[in-house]
Amino acid sequence: MSATNYKTSPDIPDKLLSHYMKQGVIAVDTELHGLRLLRDEICLVQLCDDQSTVCLVKPESEITTPNLKKLMEAPQVLKIFHFALTDVAFFKTSLGIDVAPFCCTKVMSKLVRTYTDFHGLKDLVAELLDIKIEKQQQQTDWSRTDLNSKQLKYAAHDVLHLIEVYQHLQEMLKRRNQLATGGSLEDLNSKAQAVLPTLVELLVNGYGDLDDGWETSLFTH
Repeated sequence: MSATNYKTSPDIPDKLLSHYMKQGVIAVDTELHGLRLLRDEICLVQLCDDQSTVCLVKPESEITTPNLKKLMEAPQVLKIFHFALTDVAFFKTSLGIDVAPFCCTKVMSKLVRTYTDFHGLKDLVAELLDIKIEKQQQQTDWSRTDLNSKQLKYAAHDVLHLIEVYQHLQEMLKRRNQLATGGSLEDLNSKAQAVLPTLVELLVNGYGDLDDGWETSLFTH
C-alpha cells in the first residue's frame, strides 16, 4: 500500500484479519494521548506483516474492536513491539486486551548491541537496514479524526520495518559467543522476554512507583 493511500479503520477488516491470523509474526505499535496509565488511552494501533501489509486501527469511543482483540490474543501469532512494556500495558488499560505472545525489540537490542547506548527504533532501522525514519510528526494529537497523510505515513513507518529489525536482532543474538555461565544470549533473551508480562501486570495494578509509574521498586532494597 502506498503512503498516499494510508487510511484508518475502527477495527481490522475481516479479510485482513484472516490474512494476519495466518502469519507467524505481526509488527505492532501504538500512538497515545500521553504516557499516564489509566488516564491516557490508545488513539491509533499500527499493524504490519512481513509483506508490508499495513493496517491502521483508530478505535472509536463506545465501539469495541473484536478483530483487533482476536489478533492480539491469538496464541499462534507472535506480536513484535519496540518497547513492548508501554504498548502492552495500554492495550490492557485502554482496550481491555491481554496481548500474548509478544516480543520486545528494545530488550533484544539492549542485550546484543552493547556497543551503543542508542536503542530507539530510528537508530535500529538506520544501523541495521540503512533506512532513515523521519520523526517530524512524533508530537501529534493522535486523537484527532482528521489525521493527514504525513501523520499516517509516520505512524505506518513505525511498523513497516519492525519485523526486519527483529530478524536482524535474532541473527545478532545467534552470533554472540557463549555467556560466562555457559548459556547463550538467545536463551537469556527468551528469559528476559518472559519477564515482561509480569512487569506489565505489576504496572497496571499500581506497583509502578518510579519513573512516573513505569518502573517498580518492588525488587529493590
